[in-house]
Amino acid sequence: MTDVDPTMPAQQYTTVAGRSLWQDAWLRLRRNRAAVASALVLLLFTLAGIFGPMISPHPYDKIYPQFVRVAPSLEAYPRADTILPGLERELARARLAASGEPEISGNDVVVDFTAQRPTDERVLRYFQRSDLFGNPKIELAEDGLSGRLTLSVTRNYFLLGTDNLGRDMMTRIFIGVRMSLAIGLLASAMALVLGVSYGAVSGYLGGRVDNVMMRLVDILYSLPFIFFVILMLVFFGRSIFIIFIAIGATEWLDMARIVRGQTLSLKRQEFVQAAEALGATRRGIITRHIIPNALGPVIVFVTLLVPKAILLESLLSFLGLGVQDPLTSLGLLISEGAQNMRGASWQLVWPAATLTVILFALNFLGDGLRDSLDPKDR
Repeated sequence: MTDVDPTMPAQQYTTVAGRSLWQDAWLRLRRNRAAVASALVLLLFTLAGIFGPMISPHPYDKIYPQFVRVAPSLEAYPRADTILPGLERELARARLAASGEPEISGNDVVVDFTAQRPTDERVLRYFQRSDLFGNPKIELAEDGLSGRLTLSVTRNYFLLGTDNLGRDMMTRIFIGVRMSLAIGLLASAMALVLGVSYGAVSGYLGGRVDNVMMRLVDILYSLPFIFFVILMLVFFGRSIFIIFIAIGATEWLDMARIVRGQTLSLKRQEFVQAAEALGATRRGIITRHIIPNALGPVIVFVTLLVPKAILLESLLSFLGLGVQDPLTSLGLLISEGAQNMRGASWQLVWPAATLTVILFALNFLGDGLRDSLDPKDR
């Protein structure tokens, strides 16, 4: 017990500001290093998915026929030993023959050529379409049967290699992260809205209404997920929106049960009974008292629902029911990489590592939120 001096002025007593449950949870979450690091990793991947394809020098759907299945490298392509064979190939396509040894100086290539029949500047289109050379210039002799060709070598960097069609893997992984996170977040948001509203109404009304609503949930639980997705794709066609609707339409069932359980506990609390005694409507009690006080477990479950939705999307893409070319997702990239893992292992390693890091980060963040929102740890 603390003794208070009655002679001390009231101004000398310090007042301690109280903290709400959410403020206390935020302070505990910031002290959790794993959760904070996971949040930073997720933020980094989100920024990479949004801005990565914009910054990348290679469009995600651009095909480089000369750079099919090239290995990851910090050096620019083409390599020095592939410039001359590529030049000979383009000269043969243009029906030209080198009359001497090509001169390579930095990024510039100069070669003297001869032709069996008069040549004009239209032969430059063969070099303009090439991924190896650019800015072709030609100097013809008076007879048009010989001349000099000047080219600049186009340097391309493929830090994570290319796929079977010659598309940049790094840009496609950026697109895959964007698609997987978008589908995971949208499907989770749909499950959040449906599950929270359905479970809160069912738990608060109780009785026969609750019994009928929960039996409907049990019936929906019995439907196979893959069969439900196939039916939606047959009736509505393949679309990204159909994918996240299919995932969200099945994942809200767990959310509804969690919110119903929380509602059954909360509706017996004194503050809910006081609101009923003051004449508050059922809608007002559910929206202003039940749902806000049930958000703790809901937020934790959402962080676990997002990786589950991402895994379901990856499963659909792996089976060929998800995102289709030229768009891609991490599941589709893993499916393509699994078919070429022996000859081009990087096509499997990088997408699989990216998906693994995202799933670990989401789970660590969910564990941190669960610990910070647990009222027993206050």
